[in-house]
Formats: sequence, C-alpha cells, structure tokens
Amino acid sequence: MNPIIQCVPNFSEGKNPRTVEAIVDAARRASGARLVDYSFDPDHNRLVVTLLGGPEEIRQAAFASAETAVDLIDMRGHTGAHPRIGAVDVVPLVPVRGITMRECVDLSYEVGRDIAEKLCIPVYFYERSAVLSHRTNLADIRRGGYERLCTSGLEGDRAPDLGPCRVHPTAGATVVGARGPLVAYNVNLDSRDMEVAQAIVRKIRSGEAGLQGVKSMSVWLAAKSKAQVSMNITKPDATTIRDVYRFVAGEARKLDVAVAESEIIGVVPGKYLDGTSPEELKATHFKESQVLDAWL
Repeated sequence: MNPIIQCVPNFSEGKNPRTVEAIVDAARRASGARLVDYSFDPDHNRLVVTLLGGPEEIRQAAFASAETAVDLIDMRGHTGAHPRIGAVDVVPLVPVRGITMRECVDLSYEVGRDIAEKLCIPVYFYERSAVLSHRTNLADIRRGGYERLCTSGLEGDRAPDLGPCRVHPTAGATVVGARGPLVAYNVNLDSRDMEVAQAIVRKIRSGEAGLQGVKSMSVWLAAKSKAQVSMNITKPDATTIRDVYRFVAGEARKLDVAVAESEIIGVVPGKYLDGTSPEELKATHFKESQVLDAWL
C-alpha cells in the first residue's frame, strides 16, 4: 500500500489572485503530489491548500509552494483577521493511509529543514513534532503575530527550532508539524452585529457549549458585511460538524439572528459528514471533491 499524507499549507495571501495562483501552480507542478483543493478569502487574507501524496512528493510540493510564497508575499504590509506569523504560516502533515504519525513527524523535520536552510526562514515545530513542550499548541507560537516577532526578536523562549534567530524581513517565520485530523469550519451569521458572534465565541471558549476540542474566534467579513464565527474542530471524532453547526445556530437564534451559510475549508474524511448534509449545514459552496474518500 502506497503511503498517503495530507499536507495543508496555509499562506498569508487571500487578496491577490495572481499570487494565489502562482503558489498553487508551484505546488501543482512540483512533484507527483496531487493538489486536491485550495481556497482563499480577502478578510482572513489567507490561502489554504490541500495536497495528497507520498513523503517525497509532499516534501517537494511543500517546498516549491513555500519558495514561491516567500518570493511573492511581503508581510510588512499584510493585514487580515486570521492569526499568522509568516508568509508560509503553517505546514501541517496528517497521516492518511499506509504511514505512521512517527513517520510524518520525521518528514516534518525534513520539510522544516528545507524551509530553514534553503529559504533562510526561522522555523518552529508544533503538535506531534514539537521539540519543546510549550510549542505543542499553535496558538502559543503565534501569540502576538508577525508584529510581535518583529518587535520582541527571536531570543530566549522565542528562539526558533531551526533557521536564523532573526525574523525574515518579508516572510516572517514558519510553523511545521505533524498532527491528527482537523476540520476548519466557519459559520457566517445573517447579521452585521459582531457582538452576536463574540457572545457565541465566549460560550464556546468557556466550555458552556460542551464542544470538545473546538477553537473559535469572531471575524468581521467586510466583503460580505457579515459577522462570522470561525472555528477549528481539533477533535472531530468527539465533536461533529453537525454538533458545532447546531450549537452556533441555536445560540444565534436566541439573539434573533439566523445563519446565512457555513463553510468547510479544505478536504475532510467523509465520516465527519455522516448524519448530516451540506443542505442542513447551509454549506452552499461545499463540493464533492472536498470529501477525502473520493481521492483515495
């Protein structure tokens, strides 16, 4: 059985279609890895790419897309709702079939070394690849964003795991690591009232919602004039997409607000959609190609 890894590099670009296409094309042309999905938006100012392939194919595609992003993205002028510390913000590796988590961890070190040594980018390892315990959580590494890295420097606790101990002048820093499945999921409210989104986020974060493994933040979508509850479901086997949608929709309804639509970002295993449908979730732009099983 050929090993298959899901690589989901996130880049800090969601406004310039030419830059987006250049990064995507670099990944597509680099190796035998298959580019199965990509999406971007101007409010988060972020591009999320999904690649499937074996270890060497993924390594080549990850580096090719990173190299292009470093050439084209200048973080000094970057603004957006999503937390980030660099042009190539985070490169997650997820074992899918015929490969272990340990092997993905080893591959993440190779990917990180490529970026650090060939592109002169400081690199941090997170999740299963973390070499320091306080870097397991991605949010801890990104706290304060690119701006904090530039002002506080990369010394002491902020020193990178690989690469130069200074922020790349235009590309910032990069986080790389192996992790388990994660579902990036957004619910857009049919309202301009950010307080509604913030109230829902507070309930999720407080634990009142009972949604295990859900990280959330409120986002103003200027392009749509709507408030958004943006989430990462980090334990999708324990908390389903349906659970999350129903909670957010129910809390919004208590505040006399309806859900306009929801968005599943990237590719997800079909089992995480069991018991529901895109119609129930108001996932109006969901594509069949976003179901991982279809590619296997």
